[in-house]
Amino acid sequence: MSKNTLARVDRSAYASMFLYASAANALPICLVMLSRELGFNLTQAGLLGFITSLEQFFVLILSSFLAARFGKIRILKTALLIVALGLFAFSFTRNYLSTVSLMLLIGIGYAFLEALLTPLVQDLHPGDAGSRMNLMHAFWPTGVFVSVLLVGELLSRGVSWRAVFAGLSVVALAVFFTYPSSRSVALPRSRTDFSHMGEILSCKRFWFLGAALFFAGGSEVAFAFWSASYIQLHFHTLPRAGALGAAIFALGMVTGRMASAGLLKRIGLKRLVLGTAILALAGSLTFFWIENLATLYAFMFFMGLTIACYWPSIQSYAAQVLPVDATVLMIFLSCFGIPGASLSPLLMGIIGDRYGLRISFIVAPIFLLFLVLCMSLEGRFNGTNRRGIVAR
Repeated sequence: MSKNTLARVDRSAYASMFLYASAANALPICLVMLSRELGFNLTQAGLLGFITSLEQFFVLILSSFLAARFGKIRILKTALLIVALGLFAFSFTRNYLSTVSLMLLIGIGYAFLEALLTPLVQDLHPGDAGSRMNLMHAFWPTGVFVSVLLVGELLSRGVSWRAVFAGLSVVALAVFFTYPSSRSVALPRSRTDFSHMGEILSCKRFWFLGAALFFAGGSEVAFAFWSASYIQLHFHTLPRAGALGAAIFALGMVTGRMASAGLLKRIGLKRLVLGTAILALAGSLTFFWIENLATLYAFMFFMGLTIACYWPSIQSYAAQVLPVDATVLMIFLSCFGIPGASLSPLLMGIIGDRYGLRISFIVAPIFLLFLVLCMSLEGRFNGTNRRGIVAR
């Protein structure tokens, strides 16, 4: 593969992550207006994210076979077309049933992007210590930052949320055309046979790392999904103020992932994840004493900064310590992360309906505590599993 082609695929992967984040995080900013117009409560709002997790679980597994059969580039381009179509149709939704149906359609595209962007970068840069992975994943919070500020400002100026989703569909289509032809990109083939999947699943260490990603995803999305709505409802503000809170959280994540790329050479992946998780756990407990909006904004930046590295670093770390096919491994790990990221908004919506949205944020420190426990324990399961894989 030529350097120009490699650079183009890198840029396309970054743009895909940016689009994925922008589209996924436009929903929380629009949630208050959307729920008022379509008439659903906090539990139903949280359910919008959760209902796609079961679907995405199966799509993630399927993606490993499709990627082996058709190649990652072709599947990623198909995913972008699905997202573009789904977002455009979403701008015409009129009731909760059609909203759920369209979220399921969009979720298919999101699942393919989630499954294949990370192993694509791993394939493009073999032997990398996780720096490229954190760099690529930095485009997630960058997309969040740009999206929520822009969407919040548009909504505050009276632009319909429907126009927002129609515009995002155009962006998804534009990203589709940034990819080169799949024939010009030579990537290693993945081992997708069932015996190899069984080898991965038989590793006890894999289950601890999967659980770590489950709680990492849940703790991140707890703030990303509900912070804008919390600010609007608790402080009685315009969407602009809620979007600013979500943007500050995203800015903390951008800063954290960029910094992580440099720190990894000094402290390693596991120490980075465990150290920042302990900081995030301690910081998250202060949320319930914050009554000032400016202080809450500072809190959001801190949480974004400390939560930033979890998703890419846990996946990179797993690829280092488990000598198995990286594509299948990362897809399997995403099968933990996606449900975790979907469960926390639902739990918070249920708690929010009964006890208030402020109390619902107790989910975040609980998830962070379990993340610390999983990362602390996973290294104890060294040795060889029943199928002969050595887990270093």
